[in-house]
Amino acid sequence: MKSLKEKFGRVIDFEGSRKSGIQQASIIDFRSFSVIRSHEYLKGDGVFNDWILNLINKTPNDFWVSHNISIEKNLLTSQMPYLIKTSYNKDNIFWGPWLDSLKVYKKLYPNLTDYNLRNLCDIFLTKEEIAVLTKAYCKRSKKAYHQSTFDCLVTFKLIERLKDKVDLAFFLE
Repeated sequence: MKSLKEKFGRVIDFEGSRKSGIQQASIIDFRSFSVIRSHEYLKGDGVFNDWILNLINKTPNDFWVSHNISIEKNLLTSQMPYLIKTSYNKDNIFWGPWLDSLKVYKKLYPNLTDYNLRNLCDIFLTKEEIAVLTKAYCKRSKKAYHQSTFDCLVTFKLIERLKDKVDLAFFLE
């Protein structure tokens, strides 16, 4: 099996709730831990399901990344069918495997008091490395926490910084 360092991953983040629906969604595509492109969905862009199905059917990925995957899973299940393994058949959608940056950091750094994105970013990343990515990829949403593209980029950088320190495949679920 190829290590995750050689695979095609997608970071996904939603802003919204089951009650309000998906207000924003972003996906960051990366291969070998280099960002390839980003995709942004804003509520006025049309039907969310059409947006995401079009994306995942065009280019299958090997794994998904999110910070606290339960939020993304809950919103996905409220929007469309959900199954554990990856498939790209529109009539039988499968999702996974997942890499949860929250669980990774809790396991590797058990003495931290707060595992939210802002705190992890303050501890482990520099503003400059985030600024380079946000300048390139935050086109329609704000460069701030709780904006889906920004949160995707921070999540990506948190995972990317670990790629040579630990076998991230160990954390796939």
